[in-house]
Amino acid sequence: MKPGALPLFAHLTSVPTAPFRETAVTRKLMAWLRVHLKGKARIAKRRGGVVVSYRGAGDEKPALALAAHLDHPAFDLSKVTAKGALAHKRGGLPPHLLPGAAVEAFAKDNRNNTPLALGVLGKPAKKTPDHYPLTWTLPPKKGAKLDFAVLALPACEIKKGWLISRSVDDLLGCAVSLEAVRRLAAAKAKVNVTVLLNRAEEVGFVGALDMILSRELPAGDSYLSIESSRELPGSRPGGGPTIRLGDRSSAFDPNLVALLDAAGANLRKRGAKVQRLRLTGGSCEATAYLAFGYEAAGVAVPLVNYHNGWGAKAVAPEMVRVSDVAGAVDLLVETA
Repeated sequence: MKPGALPLFAHLTSVPTAPFRETAVTRKLMAWLRVHLKGKARIAKRRGGVVVSYRGAGDEKPALALAAHLDHPAFDLSKVTAKGALAHKRGGLPPHLLPGAAVEAFAKDNRNNTPLALGVLGKPAKKTPDHYPLTWTLPPKKGAKLDFAVLALPACEIKKGWLISRSVDDLLGCAVSLEAVRRLAAAKAKVNVTVLLNRAEEVGFVGALDMILSRELPAGDSYLSIESSRELPGSRPGGGPTIRLGDRSSAFDPNLVALLDAAGANLRKRGAKVQRLRLTGGSCEATAYLAFGYEAAGVAVPLVNYHNGWGAKAVAPEMVRVSDVAGAVDLLVETA
């Protein structure tokens, strides 16, 4: 496994993920951690996700905590038959684009991206708008234990400077955060950085709230939500990573934003691109940390086709500029 955010992202996307179906991607994550951070950082599994702690400045000093999530919107499956199933939408996929969309069905735990069945979504009933009838185009084999489905889109491609995937949000945030820590650990930097890789963000910050309520998160640490977020005027692909001044729900901590601004200014002096904007296309985990009294802000990579189609005319893979990915890692390293 090569170092770098893009190779790690390709590794993480080599299996599908969904809310509460993060077992396979967590296994991929742990394999990468054993290669690149074993003996350099503390690694712990928690009910809410995975915690990676690098302590270059010593345990007594506070840390910069980078929070990302391991899931992406998808479908739970029920009432599975030889002809089809019922697909329950989990997360913010664009409902107006889903009827007629192709999906791939998987067992709860997967070793690769090979689906056990293929199907097409129908129109949901008005009384149950999140439940889509699913008709198989390639039915499952007898005995297959289908559990969830994802949209039939590329797992990971790079074309003409674009990173293209069904699940940029937020496996890219995981990859960017971990690559920043790997670089800091390799340099033996005198800083403290924690990475929180949370479960089930797409259905209500479940993993982040579990981490918070466990009382294991130090009150003196500073928390950054690391996301790929819907492009807006002032946060465009190719313009560099975006310092988030807030999200749809909250304005972020001004002291932490000032820290990000200082890091961004240093990078601009070296010719890098950095943007800053309140991103109101959605809410991120920084809002959850703020609600419980933590200092929180965020960094985002501008994203096209948010949640596989918002702003598009049909279901589509998410896309970010490769240059913005590299810029996001540089911004986090500089901020630390």
